[in-house]
Amino acid sequence: MKYYFEKYKEEYFKILYEMKKDNFKWYVEKLYGWDEETQTQFQKDFIEEHRNDINVIKVDNEIIGVFTNYINENDESEISLFYIDKKYQRQGIGTEILQKQLEIDRNNNRNTILQVFKENPARFLYKKVGFEVYEETQTHYKMRRKVKGGFENENRK
Repeated sequence: MKYYFEKYKEEYFKILYEMKKDNFKWYVEKLYGWDEETQTQFQKDFIEEHRNDINVIKVDNEIIGVFTNYINENDESEISLFYIDKKYQRQGIGTEILQKQLEIDRNNNRNTILQVFKENPARFLYKKVGFEVYEETQTHYKMRRKVKGGFENENRK
């Protein structure tokens, strides 16, 4: 299946919000309780901060997900929001997007980091492509795929 990226547009907000809700509400509800107003504001704030980093994933002009990536203050490639509509999952799209980003990061000699809900099965994909847990919170695994060694503050896990 051929996908492509398009930059975020305001008219995508509701579609992406509903897709995010479909993908993550179960986790959020279980861990924190789902509050519609809080979650809507969270998405608005995220978009405000990362508007230029948001890649909307499309197939045949249909929005099927989002992939957000930027270089953080530690010069690491950070994948911060990445999800695909459930009807397009398990078709290799997410894996391909992830592998392409890892190749870009490897070519730029840059580590890649992300965090994932502990119960999210995507963590198995991340481990399979070389991510390792470097920190753990009550709710998430923070994972890194290293291409270069040594961090001044690598006293975590």
